[in-house]
Amino acid sequence: MRIHGKNFHPPAHMRGMSLAQLEAKAREETREQREAQEARESAARIENAPKAIERALLDGPSSKRALPPQRGWRLRVRYLNQARRCNTLREAAARVGIDESTARRWRIKYPKFAERLATIVEERHRQNADDLKLRAGEPRTRPFFFRGKQIGEQVIHDDRALMFLLKLEDGQRARAEARAERQEQRAHEIRLKKMEIEARREAKGISKTPAFAAHEEDAAAAEYASWINGLVSVPSDIAPPRVVEARMTPSGPAGHLPRDGGGEESAESPGPLLDGDFRASDADEFGLGDTRPR
Repeated sequence: MRIHGKNFHPPAHMRGMSLAQLEAKAREETREQREAQEARESAARIENAPKAIERALLDGPSSKRALPPQRGWRLRVRYLNQARRCNTLREAAARVGIDESTARRWRIKYPKFAERLATIVEERHRQNADDLKLRAGEPRTRPFFFRGKQIGEQVIHDDRALMFLLKLEDGQRARAEARAERQEQRAHEIRLKKMEIEARREAKGISKTPAFAAHEEDAAAAEYASWINGLVSVPSDIAPPRVVEARMTPSGPAGHLPRDGGGEESAESPGPLLDGDFRASDADEFGLGDTRPR
């Protein structure tokens, strides 16, 4: 069929069969002859083969290098596969050909290996827990025999394991409900606290705008600044005024303060007031005096 393609015409009893079916049928028909030939060749090899001691003495070591023992990640993968099938880790280590201490050292040295092994152990624990729950309510039978014949049996119902599992599940469910209730209560308290803070903020009138935008300019400060800026500047060549001490004389009228030198003008006394000078008697609330000329 492979050679001739569509031009191949099989016999009547083979029509409608596919190529794979025809090849399987041919192998099945020639199986006995092939097995007999293989048996004869094997017997001839065993008969002509020298003894093991003779081969070791005469031929010497083999030219083929012996394969090193399997180590590394392949051995760890085999261990994980056996751990999935075996009931204990000791049995898995024995099947792979390592010691239990090697497996423990791998768990410390390789974090990924430790995670996969922990996943396998957790899965096995869950399977055993499910099996225990299924076996908890099953009754046990105790047969009774008399003279080698069974005459009866007793059915025993032991619900202690089932009651223990139910109590354990009830406790877990109650703790989960209490935890959810505490979380909800805590969230409600946080919401109430936020509402209280907002209410206090509104009562105090605290604006949410920035501080630099919330403060308005003081009108009196602005007026004072404009008045100061409007003053005439004093030239730098004018000397500042000097303070002169005065003595009280009993001969003068009350309230009269004569100048130094018996009523004569002293050289150190200030001169007469000029136009534009200030009078301290007319000082305003700012203490700067009247700016009007005399």
